[in-house]
Amino acid sequence: MSLTLIALAAAAATHTVPLTHQGTPVQAIYTARADVQTRTVGAKTPNRMDMQRCNWTATVVVDRKLDHGPALARTIASDTRFSGSESGACSRGKNLEQRVLAQHSDRIHSTLMAMAERDRAPLMAELDSVRALASN
Repeated sequence: MSLTLIALAAAAATHTVPLTHQGTPVQAIYTARADVQTRTVGAKTPNRMDMQRCNWTATVVVDRKLDHGPALARTIASDTRFSGSESGACSRGKNLEQRVLAQHSDRIHSTLMAMAERDRAPLMAELDSVRALASN
């Protein structure tokens, strides 16, 4: 897989929402990532063909942060899942996560947009509560 495709998938997995809270401009940055769980099944025996397979399940997770600091950063779980299987044993690293992001970028982007819209009211409530605490 080319680095350009991986870079495009990473760029598509970020969404910025400009907000105004009581006259103050705030930007919420939402970033989607794939939380991948893997499991190697099958046997690898000497003098026989390798029968191992890597079964994987990826859940889309969205991280929110604000442009003016780490306050109110949080992780939002989604119910969007992908699964698949590959030949060979499962390997460690970000390679599988990047492939999942690249293969399913349209659905991940639509999930990211929907979750950012759903998070608008809770984010405004959190900003109100922080302002109320700061004014005391």
